[in-house]
Amino acid sequence: MEEAKKTKDGKPVDAGVSMPHDKGYKKSLSRPEEFLHFLKKYIGADWMLELRATDFVLCDKEMLERDYEGREADLLYRVGMPDGEEVYVFILQELQSSVDYTMIFRILMYVVNTLVKHFLDMDKKTRERAGFRLPAMVPIVFYNGQERWTAVTNLRDYQRGGDIFGNHILNLEYYLVDLAQVEEEYILSTNTVLDNIMYCDKFRKKLELAGAIRRVYGRVEGLGRQELEEFRNWVKYILLSVCGDKLAVVEEILSWAGNGEDDMAFKYNIVRMFEEEREEGKAEGKAEAILDLLGDVGAVPEALREKIQGQKDLEILRGWLKLASASRTVEEFENLFMK
Repeated sequence: MEEAKKTKDGKPVDAGVSMPHDKGYKKSLSRPEEFLHFLKKYIGADWMLELRATDFVLCDKEMLERDYEGREADLLYRVGMPDGEEVYVFILQELQSSVDYTMIFRILMYVVNTLVKHFLDMDKKTRERAGFRLPAMVPIVFYNGQERWTAVTNLRDYQRGGDIFGNHILNLEYYLVDLAQVEEEYILSTNTVLDNIMYCDKFRKKLELAGAIRRVYGRVEGLGRQELEEFRNWVKYILLSVCGDKLAVVEEILSWAGNGEDDMAFKYNIVRMFEEEREEGKAEGKAEAILDLLGDVGAVPEALREKIQGQKDLEILRGWLKLASASRTVEEFENLFMK
């Protein structure tokens, strides 16, 4: 049996959380036109600007080499450059909350393993010619964690005394797209499925995520049926990962989003779904949900905040949650609350 994957601190990886992100990003980036859009908008290096989607060929899974831990790169493209040469561009999606400080070494392994395979697959006479050259390998790391990416981005800095020897030691650098550092409005300045997924992925709090989903639903509807379905499936995976795989509940939530439910009702239903799937004893979650709703309509007095946070009876908290969703101001909630 394959050993369960673990985080750097030895804890098991929660596959239900990481997989939803992976499915959405990988599907979008597997389309050459979406991958090219990602390159031009979020990296924008000069050599990318004249490329067209027809210059990109997604390589078969068999071509994906492994790093020192046996993990593959996520996607590998063969790219025809304007001068007729071919290069390889590969992307690693670092869809976890913590920074991987070994990333540059992982990338080194991908590059070396791929180039060794390419070299050995060539006819011996061909590779021994004076004009033979290996294809360039261009690495990209896409990171969606909340913590700022602080790992070194080049191999020279990963070596002791690397700054002393200049070009006489091996060097390699990767392009980094750190989602937390990309401005929300810049993401929304163009409208693709990938843009909308990236925008929603910036929000981790329940109400913020609900609002982001609502905001982009109208945008993706303008893209076409296939794009809407792709985005809807990504949202479905995310919601399933936090509500115990209850498909019927998720489908109901998605129908609210698509049928124009008013924002407060949609937010309440998102919160209700999240909260009802948590352990019964976690009253703190419901108190947080109430305060989140009230925070949307005004400042919450400290005394009221303390009373809500101090309540441990789940039935009472459920009633307060309904009151909060129906209140247009904090004062209105307090009046209903006192009855």
